[in-house]
Amino acid sequence: MKQPNIAREFYDAFQSGEFDRFDAIVHPDVVVNSSANFGNKGIDALKTWAEGFITAFAARIDLVDEILAIDKAGSGRAVATVNLHWTHVGNFFGLEPTGRSGTSIENLIMTIRGGLITRIEVADTTLDLVIYMHERGWVFPQNIRPTPLIKGQERPVDRGEVDLRPTEGA
Repeated sequence: MKQPNIAREFYDAFQSGEFDRFDAIVHPDVVVNSSANFGNKGIDALKTWAEGFITAFAARIDLVDEILAIDKAGSGRAVATVNLHWTHVGNFFGLEPTGRSGTSIENLIMTIRGGLITRIEVADTTLDLVIYMHERGWVFPQNIRPTPLIKGQERPVDRGEVDLRPTEGA
């Protein structure tokens, strides 16, 4: 039996505002990390955030690309790249509307286990919405240190001054 395209199903439920559809594809204890809200836990928190977002930002959400890497057991990864066309028309968890419009391209990187999305990492490709929110006092997560799959090489902090300006005649 062919498995449904979980990235497409998540996108379609999100863009249409049909958040009850998440129940069939999102794990009850899902963890969502984004520049706007790191460590959002649980399907109800996801639904609340998504409803608040599409309502406050009157967002049209276009699917730009998708990638699926899911095995026969329904586990793996999926990515949905979306372009958010937004206008800030309503209160977003205390962020008062200004009427400002913009676009934001974001990648929803989903971890899937047993046919359910267990984790979503939202990676901003463009920063229009992030900068807009920051300029209005939205507090963003900083100095987050998740457990790595492979720990990278330690490098000395003080490497001296490096001048990358072109030299005369170069």
